[in-house]
Formats: sequence, C-alpha cells, structure tokens
Amino acid sequence: MGLGVQSGGLGVAAFMRDHSADLVVTDLRSEAQLVSSVAALGSAGVRYVLGGHELDDFRHAEIVVRNPAVRDDSPYLRAARAAGAYIEMEFTLFLRWCRQARVIGVTGTRGKTTTATALHAMLVAGGEQALLAGNMRVSALARLQEIEPGSTVVLELSSAQLEGLAGTGLRTRGAIVTNLMADHLDRYDDMRAYAEAKLSLVANQRAGDWAVIPEGGGWADWFAARAGGTVVRPDLKDAPPGWGDAPLSGRHNRANLALAAAAARQAGVDDEAIERAVRGFGGVPARQELVGTIDGVRAYNDTTATTPEAALAALATVPGPWVLIAGGSDKRLDFAPLAKRLSATDGLRGAVLLPGSGTDRLRPLLGDCRIAAAADMAQAVDQALALARPGDAVLLSPACASFGLFSNEFDRGDQFVARLRDRGLRPAPGSGRG
Repeated sequence: MGLGVQSGGLGVAAFMRDHSADLVVTDLRSEAQLVSSVAALGSAGVRYVLGGHELDDFRHAEIVVRNPAVRDDSPYLRAARAAGAYIEMEFTLFLRWCRQARVIGVTGTRGKTTTATALHAMLVAGGEQALLAGNMRVSALARLQEIEPGSTVVLELSSAQLEGLAGTGLRTRGAIVTNLMADHLDRYDDMRAYAEAKLSLVANQRAGDWAVIPEGGGWADWFAARAGGTVVRPDLKDAPPGWGDAPLSGRHNRANLALAAAAARQAGVDDEAIERAVRGFGGVPARQELVGTIDGVRAYNDTTATTPEAALAALATVPGPWVLIAGGSDKRLDFAPLAKRLSATDGLRGAVLLPGSGTDRLRPLLGDCRIAAAADMAQAVDQALALARPGDAVLLSPACASFGLFSNEFDRGDQFVARLRDRGLRPAPGSGRG
C-alpha cells in the first residue's frame, strides 16, 4: 500500500514478489506519477491498482505492507485488520527476516542521517562488516542478501517507519535517539503522540540491548526512562575523537558525531578507529551541502531542512551573507524564531519563498525582509542569484515540507542543483555533482 517514488516501496514490493507473494500494488497516485517506480518493478507477478484503492483488495489480503506515508488510521487498514490481515511495514519485515546481523536503529527529529552515516563509517574504520540503509532512499529489504553473518546493519528510522513496531515485540540490539523537536504536527496530534511513535525503538529492547540517548533533560530523559535495555547518556558538550580535524563544522554536527561515537564504542570500536572516521567524515548530501559556485556565489543544498529549527542550524553554520530559499507545505510548526532570526540579521540579502501553506504562515512574520516569490524552483534559483553578490551564499533551507510542488524533499534538492547547473554551476571539489 503506497509504492511511492523512493526506494522503500519499490524494495518491499520486489522482495514480496520475489518470495512468491500473490502481489497487489496499490497507490493513490496515477501510473504517470509513478512511472519510474512501475518501470523499475515491472509487470511480472504484480497486479497494479493505481489512482485509488479498492476496498476488496484489503478485505481479501493476508498481509498488507503499508508505506510509512500511509497513516495508521486509514479506513483501508481498518478494513484489512477487521478481515484478519497482518499489517506490516518494510522495517518490521526486515527485522523478521534479518537474523544473521546485529541491527542498530537511529531515530530523532534532526541529525538521523548524519549520525547513522557517521556510525557506519566508524564501524567500517574499526574493521566491522557493516551496511547502511533505511530512511535515506536505501531499501533495507532490497539489500538483505548482501548482509553477512555477524555483520552490523545501521538503519535510519523515521517516526512513521517506527509506528509499525508498536506491539510487535520486534527490536534492534542497538539504538540511538538523537533528539526530539517539534515536527510532523500535521501527522500527530501533539508532541507526546510524536514521541510515542518513536518510543518502541528503545521500549522494545531487553537486557543485553543498549540505547544511546544524550544527556540534557526533557524528551531525552523521557525516552531514557522508558528504555528496556542499557542506556548510555553521553554529554554532547564533549567532542568526539578527531573533531578538531574534522571537515565538518557546527555544534549540531559535533553532537551527531558524538552520539555516533558513543554507539560505536558500544559496538566494540576503539577510539583510534573512531578518530580516523571522524577526520575523514565530510557529511552527507543534501544537508548543508556545498554543491558549487556561480560567479563567486556559493550554493548550498539543505533541502532536508524541513523544520524552522533546521533552517536556523543552517544559518548558524553556513557562512553568510545569505540569500535564503525557503517555504513549502505546513507542518503546524512555529515559524516565529526563524522569522526573528531573519528579521534581525544584517547578513540576509533577501528571502525567496516557494509556494505552499507553510509559506502563507511564514511570510507575514518576516516584516521588512526583502522578499521575492517564486512559482517553482527554477524561478527561485534565478531570483536568488539575482539578489546575491560575490562571496554570498545561496542557501536552500526551506523550513517546510515539500508536498505539492515536489515529489519529496530530495526531488526539491535535485531540482535546485539542476537549475544551478543550467546557470553554470562549478561543482565543489568532491561533491560528485559533475
């Protein structure tokens, strides 16, 4: 249920078909919207129901695998449960099938991808066989056959992916909770409901399992008090080994790598290997990523900054002056701190706002900021470059979700880079953006 345009739906559909399931793939999107996913999966062994769902498909299913974008209270899922179907997600299927490896789950509002990727690098530096997958356009199920006995799998997990864990008893042997900040309040009624969606990652653990949860009170203490295994509470003021020589900057990145280092130690990696990994870790794409320059203007892709707090972190890390490209769909978050930051700084040349319900709430708060409106990403890039001066940064850090104008936040970032290329982008060394 929900093929989507990223790898998770495709990976789980292919897995189920290849394991002899009588497979129905159903999605609210049309075939034209899903053309790349349908082409990749093919028609052999699959019946497609696209552009809508058929209730009888759910009433007659033995197993329904729901995409994380599908809410748990869907009437189609209710019908399937009433008919006795098992409701699964890619993550729960992976835990049922992956018996040969230790699994470490990484969740949190911000920093999941960076922390998971850094942990994977530390494990490899320590001589471990390790695989990285999850909420980063990498299907864990699609890579199941690659996993060696005795290896470690690091999975980045969103709250939506973790919803399916509640009540199953399934668990990961290791876990990291990076933080909990206001997000996804368009999906959850309040912060408590959002936290509870993530809670099973640590609550399902048992004696012998471990969870890394930072010191600091608040939600961190809430998760720690409910964890079922050993809890490790690193002080994020303490830099990880090698941080002084790391190619990253920013307090948030130091915290991410400190959490990864604490988890790596739990997994048996020594500080010498952790230090090597930190010194060689340049971050991950689409997160404050310097993609290149145009006429002396630096361009940064921070499309995964889907909250005001994330955009604030980018402004604190990326050297200004800035032209900010922001806006998009609303997630019921508080824009006031971001608006105050933008209104108070002399380093902001201007803000280019993409259309969306979040933009409609943000714009009135920006006061005297120089604002331009763009109908699409190409126009946004053109307007941002027109406002920028040599030495400035054009920063895509939207503070909003991508729904409506883009397939997802990665499509938003890809369109940003594509337009920059059209305008003559000189890729940054090592960016891979040739």
